[in-house]
Amino acid sequence: MKVKQQTLKGFEFDIDEGEAFKEYYTKNAPLIKGHLLILSGNVDADIKTFLDEQNAAYIDTNERTLLTRKKRSTAVLEDVDISEKESVSQTAKRKDTSVYYRTIRSGEAINAQSDLVFFERINSGAVIECSQSVQVFGIIEGLIRCDGEYILLKEIGQGTVLFHGEELDKSQFDGHLKLVKYNKNAIVIKEI
Repeated sequence: MKVKQQTLKGFEFDIDEGEAFKEYYTKNAPLIKGHLLILSGNVDADIKTFLDEQNAAYIDTNERTLLTRKKRSTAVLEDVDISEKESVSQTAKRKDTSVYYRTIRSGEAINAQSDLVFFERINSGAVIECSQSVQVFGIIEGLIRCDGEYILLKEIGQGTVLFHGEELDKSQFDGHLKLVKYNKNAIVIKEI
């Protein structure tokens, strides 16, 4: 088996009325064909039959969830209010930590339910998925998806970092160590 990481381009549709969607698709078919269609709203059997006849690739987000990248402009904040008591109690709840002292190679995939620490670079084509916190001290060229309490990193090269489903802005990470937290539905970045 061979695995390759691909970046797909798609079109998102929030469908109110099926006939209007079919008319739009037919009119713009040369532009739309060959791309993934991400459908939400009123996606009925008639629309699915129409798309199947068009040999279109689509996902109904009413039935399945799809991780999409949301970019949000974030600012570096100088002060984050975290009490030491809160920090200690949350650290005590953690189970394990996996530490990697080596480069994560292209094509390598790590899916973890524990905290992760990386001391070397994460190469292009490597995929890291973690439901807990992640610390990266090398440059990131691959893909990281983190849904934990925080992510600690220095530099995002050609890679992508998704924190709670939102893509971090590479320009915010210039080689200085920064703490990224998710606080009240907003990403907060603090230079360490």
